[in-house]
Amino acid sequence: MKEREVLTGQRLNELEINGIRLTKFKNGEIGIEFIWIDIENPLSDAIGWVAKK
Repeated sequence: MKEREVLTGQRLNELEINGIRLTKFKNGEIGIEFIWIDIENPLSDAIGWVAKK
């Protein structure tokens, strides 16, 4: 990835990014990860459009 780049839907698919994971650590810091969620087998902690009902 370039240092600055417009992240279009097409580019996100190329990078295999369709979700984010936020983590709050005990020291108060927040972590962010860009992830790929398999919509046929979502993560157990998935929320929103992909979560199993």
